[in-house]
Amino acid sequence: MLSEMGADVLRIERADAKEPLLSLPEAHDLDRHGRSILRLDLKRPDGAELLLRLAEKADVLIEGFRPGVMERLGLGPDVVLEGNPALIYGRLTGFGQDGPLSRRAGHDITYLAYAGLLHAVGRQGAPPVPPLNLVADQGGGAMMLIAGVLAALFQRSRTGKGQVIDAAMVEGASMLAAPIHAFMAASIT
Repeated sequence: MLSEMGADVLRIERADAKEPLLSLPEAHDLDRHGRSILRLDLKRPDGAELLLRLAEKADVLIEGFRPGVMERLGLGPDVVLEGNPALIYGRLTGFGQDGPLSRRAGHDITYLAYAGLLHAVGRQGAPPVPPLNLVADQGGGAMMLIAGVLAALFQRSRTGKGQVIDAAMVEGASMLAAPIHAFMAASIT
């Protein structure tokens, strides 16, 4: 989405990345559209060093690993922001950076269930319908992260300082579900 808004995006992929399960022609692959791609092995010192050098000149760095992974690679926010104090460091996780579920893997349907929203998908009295990943992954995760990044860029234009933006998909889905829960509490649905 940021590249569609005009950002110059460099996507870092694993050096040993396999072709995606659903390989699309380049013109239709929206996951890579509008981006340059660089394959790096961040576990190797030269790969991590190159990412640090790139981050020194970047406006935004976004990562989607489980909590602690970037720190173990020597690429956590403290290290990266030291080299570029104006950087916006975006983090996207399923359950946040800490707490009892933070290290667990999850999927859109999992985050919807934890947010109390899965039961609202489909018909009453029928089993839940597995939804598209629009609500938690894209709405609660990506859109919340982008909103935070854009707000941080605005703040940086006034202060010159970067910051860390942390978006958790379960929290974003919960926020998106607030009107539904309000309707249910008021017996409107």
